[in-house]
Amino acid sequence: MKLLLKLFIAYLSLTMISGCQLIESKKTTPAPVEDNALDKSRQLAAKGRYGEAITLLDRASANRNLSTAYSKELESFRNQQKTLEEELNDQLLISNTSALKNQLPILTKLTQASPDKPHYYELLQETQETLLSMQKALSECAWRHFKRNNALSKDCLTLALSLKQDKADQNLMEHLLKEQIQYKKAVAKEELATREQKWKKRIDKNLAEAKRLVESGQLKEARLALNLVLKESPKNETAKKLLADVKRTLKKYIENLLLAGDRLYRDGEIESAKATWRAALTLDPLDLRAREKIQRAQRVLDNLENLRKTNEDGTKNP
Repeated sequence: MKLLLKLFIAYLSLTMISGCQLIESKKTTPAPVEDNALDKSRQLAAKGRYGEAITLLDRASANRNLSTAYSKELESFRNQQKTLEEELNDQLLISNTSALKNQLPILTKLTQASPDKPHYYELLQETQETLLSMQKALSECAWRHFKRNNALSKDCLTLALSLKQDKADQNLMEHLLKEQIQYKKAVAKEELATREQKWKKRIDKNLAEAKRLVESGQLKEARLALNLVLKESPKNETAKKLLADVKRTLKKYIENLLLAGDRLYRDGEIESAKATWRAALTLDPLDLRAREKIQRAQRVLDNLENLRKTNEDGTKNP
């Protein structure tokens, strides 16, 4: 029995030693490192997962000679991680302070409603003291971020000044507000420049299309395109000149079509004359001469049709 017990203990010892060796081997065996560790770490950092990015680069640097790129990237990630951690903690401070501040009116009403219950007054006093300590932290937050995060700094200051008026904090708030106004002006100026650039590109594109239409003889479409350009850019001299040329050319075409229609009409080619005048009207829908000539031709055609029908009826009924 004792022999069996000794054998069992020896077995357990061997098992434990083997297990420890296995655990140790797992600890010391370095994890495989991806060849694209730098790119992968940048992707992680872009998602705000700085811890994973830093761990990945640390592991990569432990398995190969640390290059300058790795070293710079590691330092950059650590700085970004620190900045993000500070900003998130300060946002948490703002949230907690706001929540605690909102409790003050309720606690005040409780002390007034139940003056015989001193624990409400004690809680009110404790809350006020806590807020005063938070005011100092909020002020530090504002001064810490005012050069790199105007919005967060202003949020901290607004809350800090609502708890306690401080001359230095007030001066910083004025500075931040001026910066914000200047920033908004700069953004507005940049947006205006962007809009103007897009407008100019659109005008140039439409003008180029109008020129193409002129060159291809599509004068009616060119006139429409040029009118659109001038609608957006009334002082565009190039469009004005080109439109004047197009109108002069169209006027000549219309005059020629009207004259051709007149000749056809005199020769008794009423349908052809009507079609020619309609072509002129298509080029200028406001041309009253073409419209009147078409109406006259139509009346003649109608009279001829009536005469034809009368003759047919006379032939059928002698």
